[in-house]
This record gives sequence, C-alpha cells and structure tokens, in this order.
Amino acid sequence: MVGKVLGGRYEVLERIGTGGMSLVYRARDLTLNRLVAVKILKHQWAGDDEVVRRFDQEARSAASLVNRHIVQVYDVGREEPDIHYMVMELVVGEPLRGKIDREAPLPIMEALDIVDQVAAGLEAAHSKKVVHRDIKPQNILLSEDGTAKVTDFGIAYAATSGTLVNTGSMLGTVQYLSPEQARGKSVGPQSDLYSLGVVLFEMLTGRLPFEGESAIGVAIKHLQDDAPKVQSLRPDIPSEVSQIVERSLAKDPAERYRTAQAFRNDVARVLSPDTAPALIEPQAETPAKSRSVVAENGKTPTKTQGKKTRPKWVPWMVAVVLLLLLAGGSYYALLRWLNVPSVAVPNVKGQSLVSAKVHLQGVRLHVQVVGKTPSTHLPKNFVVNEIPNPGTVVKQGQIVQLVLSSGPEQVTVPNLKGQDIFLAQQELKTELLNIKVHHINGQQPQGLVVRQSPSPGSLLAQGRTVTVWVSNGPSVSAQTMPYLEGLTVSQAASELIGLNLAVGTPTQTYSTQPVNTIIDQNPEPYAPIGNATQVNVTISEGPSPQSANLLRNVNQITWQIPSTAPPKSVLKVVVTDSADNQEVFYQLVNPGKVVSFTVVWYGTSGQLEPYLNGQPQAPTALTASVSNSTPPSPPGNGT
Repeated sequence: MVGKVLGGRYEVLERIGTGGMSLVYRARDLTLNRLVAVKILKHQWAGDDEVVRRFDQEARSAASLVNRHIVQVYDVGREEPDIHYMVMELVVGEPLRGKIDREAPLPIMEALDIVDQVAAGLEAAHSKKVVHRDIKPQNILLSEDGTAKVTDFGIAYAATSGTLVNTGSMLGTVQYLSPEQARGKSVGPQSDLYSLGVVLFEMLTGRLPFEGESAIGVAIKHLQDDAPKVQSLRPDIPSEVSQIVERSLAKDPAERYRTAQAFRNDVARVLSPDTAPALIEPQAETPAKSRSVVAENGKTPTKTQGKKTRPKWVPWMVAVVLLLLLAGGSYYALLRWLNVPSVAVPNVKGQSLVSAKVHLQGVRLHVQVVGKTPSTHLPKNFVVNEIPNPGTVVKQGQIVQLVLSSGPEQVTVPNLKGQDIFLAQQELKTELLNIKVHHINGQQPQGLVVRQSPSPGSLLAQGRTVTVWVSNGPSVSAQTMPYLEGLTVSQAASELIGLNLAVGTPTQTYSTQPVNTIIDQNPEPYAPIGNATQVNVTISEGPSPQSANLLRNVNQITWQIPSTAPPKSVLKVVVTDSADNQEVFYQLVNPGKVVSFTVVWYGTSGQLEPYLNGQPQAPTALTASVSNSTPPSPPGNGT
C-alpha cells in the first residue's frame, strides 16, 4: 500500500495504526500539499456489504461534524477492485489509551481537562443528532499541544435510529458499555456520557469500574452492580469530582446528565470555580460545594456577614506553628528514610507481569507499568525493560518502572512473486519476518520466487515465517549480488560459488558485530553482478580493547525513506564510535518506508551516517543515555 496514490490525489507514505477492521496510514494530499490520515478497510472485510455500509456510514456521520474536538473527515472513496478508504485530519500525538497505560492515575485537573474537551466534541455531535456509541480511550486522540479529539464514529448514527443490537451482537467495547447498550435498548446522548464517566473513572484511579473474566460478565456488572466510589480508591479526590463520576455512571439514563453541556458545567465548577457558568439544570443534583448559599430572605449573603473580627497577629502565629510542624515532620521523615533497608533491583526482564510483581514486591519494591512496545520474542504482558536496571541498589519502597510487550506487531506480507530470492529475503527481513525456501523445477528463470504462502496482503505477526518456492530453471545473466552480512568467510564462499563468484582477501576491523562475521562487502549487495568475479569482505574482530572500560550503548534507530526515492532503493548505514568500532547495515527500501534497526556502540558519543543509493544523507550524532547503556564490567568478570 505504501507508495500508492489513492483517487489520484492521496500518496500513501507509511502505516501508523491498526484497528479491528481497518488500517490507518499517513498520507500526503497532493492537491493541497498537506499531510492527512487515510483509513483503509482491511481486505478481508471489503467484500462484506454490511461492513462496507458501516464504513461509509462512519464517513457520513463524521463528515457532518465540524469541531476542534472531533477528528475531521475530509473525503471518502473507493479504489478498484476492493480498496475502501476515508481521508481524515492527521492528529500528531497519541491515543488516550497510551497515556492511561503509561501514567494513570492521572492528576485530577488533567483528567478533568481531558473529559471536558471530549464532552465539548460530544456536545457538537449530539447537537447534530449523532451519538458516538463507542467512547473509549482508544477513540480519544491527544495532540502534541494537549488538545483532545474524538475519532472513529464507526457505529454512530442518528439518535432517532433503532437500538444498538445488530444481527444478535452488541457493538461497542464492553468495558465502556452503558447499561442500555448492554440491554440492546434505544440509545441516546446519555449513553456517551456514561462511557465518558467510565473513561474519567479510569483516568482518576488507573482501573476500570467493572472487570470480569468474560465480556458477558462485565456487561452484567454494568447492568446490576454499583461502581466503586472513586474516593475509596483514591482519597485525595474531592467530593465534587466524585459526584460527577457517580452521576455519570447512574444506571438509569434519567439520573445522569441530560446533556454534555450540563456535564461540562459541573466540570467547570471544579476547574475554574470563579468563572464557571450558571447551572442549566436547576432541578438536578450538583456537587455540594458548588451550590450557592441563599439566605432566608432570598438574597445571597456577603462574605463578611456573620464573621467575627479576630486579632491581626493570629494569622502570623498560625504560620509560625505550621512552619515548626513542617520542619519537625521533615526531620522525622529524613530519619525514617535513612533507616530504610537497601535492596538490589531483581532482574525481571522476560518474565510475565504477574511473576515480575511477585519478585519485586518480594523485596518490597513497588511496580509501575509505564508503557508497552511490540516484541517479536516476548508474549503480550511480559517484561521487555525495567527502570532502574537490574542490580541497581535502591531503598525499599522505591518504584520500579516496567515496559511490557504488546506482542508481535501485525505486518502486511509483501508480494514476492517474480522477485530474486536475495531481494525477497531482504524484504522479509525489513518487515521482521522469517523465510523458508523450497526449490522447484520449472521454466521460470533460476532464483526467482514462483509462489508464496501466506499470500500477499495477508496480515502476519512479526517473527512468523513466510514460505517461498524458488525456481531451479535456466540461469540468467542479470543476477543480483547477495547480502553477506553476518556470515563467516566459509559460509559466504558457499553462498557465492553457485554464482561463479569467489571471496576476495578479507580485511579486518574492530566492530560491535559478532567476531569473525562479515560486516561489509564490495561490491555492495543488491547491485547487478555484471562481470564481477569476486567479493571483497570486511570481517569483525569484535569490540576494540578500549571498549571494555566504556559504556555499552544500545539504541533503536528509525529513519524514514524520502517519498522521492526510487522503489527498491539501497540504504546503507555506517555507525562509528570513539573506541574505533564500526557497524554497517544494508536494507532494500521503498519510498516513504520507515525502517528500524538496533545499533550497538561504546563510549559517550558516536555517529550514524546513512547513504541512499550511494548518496550520503545528513548524519546523526549518537549520545549515550543511561536507560540505554550498560556500565563496563569490573576487571575479571568479562564483558
């Protein structure tokens, strides 16, 4: 899909998200010269008339809504034979889901500010008789400037329409489902406000009000159980905020806020009590501290009524006493901290979250999940990284931050048919997919891929295997130079002999890549073999001797290929450090592709030099980061 121009106007640059039924790409509007987001219905759903109808319905619902807190839909179209797409405003930021996973419980005022913005978007939608029906953190985007925007009106339709039950299934996410949605009853604006109340509950407490082992179990709790009081989970929450959550989560829609504006009014009384608007629902209950006090004669009493005059020295005396108490308390806290035992942080990398909690809490350390990242080798919710590093000595009671695996990322299987096997191997390596090769007899030129499984366009988890069948047919003259990185000299010789090539005299250099493996070659990979008779290679001697006394750094580097680059361009990346080490990477890339690779280097500074089709690009300085560095080992312990 990357590189394709949809509707003769939208150039697809890279994939930025995946949903249950669609893929989201960053694209360029060639007519208006601006970046946009393009949502494309997945191939497996493109033939389902009901799904296509809902996809078009989403476009119609969202396109009618213009508000800074709603992601704007610009265009919708179809590209034959089965590409259905929607062009939207590109929001540079992240879903609220990521912020909650990383930071919850959030500061009270920040959580209220986010729900106030979401309610503003819902207010605009409800005024057009559009109910969202699937408000959840995944459908709330936070831009870099902090603006919250509602997206994905995929199951929204006019409030006067029927129920939310469709072919016997409930639509929406069960953790945020309103009771009337769970019953399959008619749904109105109060359903969105209930779901927004669940989101506020989760932001404030870091947990959901209703959880269970199955979706049905959670839905029943929405119907029957009362949500826990947020103050019981977080005592610092003011009663006004607690009452906002309680009213939002009322089982009966009539007992909730009737409108998003009423919801926002109560939020405003907490955020800005001096400038909050007057209550628009006088008959409804509001947080206690926000009510006006009215005297028996109907007039509001002044601030000075009923107050007794007190001596001017009283405030000063109170301030002195408070300072003395604060100083004494700080001294006592310091003594207690000095007496807290120290422990070494256990190594929980590679363990499940449950196991990691047991180990860390066993030495009286607290656990905080700060984020998730895709992993090709660790299952979902296993620990990828921990901060501080294992072995660090800290006081008991300290927090250890964990980064968990979100499992392998789903990638689209490329079309390898007709490609040279060496190019096919590189393309799969770029997508972090493995390859299994079968050779078959046939009339196709030798070394070309005849067929593959899974088929092109299929989704496959990174780390999985694509099987290809390669022709043993007649040889052709225009063969491609293979990529020898990571092979030993003897392995390279075996690889080259079938191409009538030999290994030239090897040269050696210090490198962070494995000892006695090839790190570079001349001619470079992916070039036509032409009249070449041998390939000169550079061999790793391992890290230089001075590396043993320097920090070892591991950095994940991403780099976007310019959209103007030709298809199947050759990217070469050279990494050097102050300890005379070198790493070299080659990749076959397409325009707009975002490539990612891990580099290892020693010391406090290094340099990354990219070359595209032999042309140098802007270099990047590498700076050591404590979280990505390993201190040198003590003498005698090895590296």
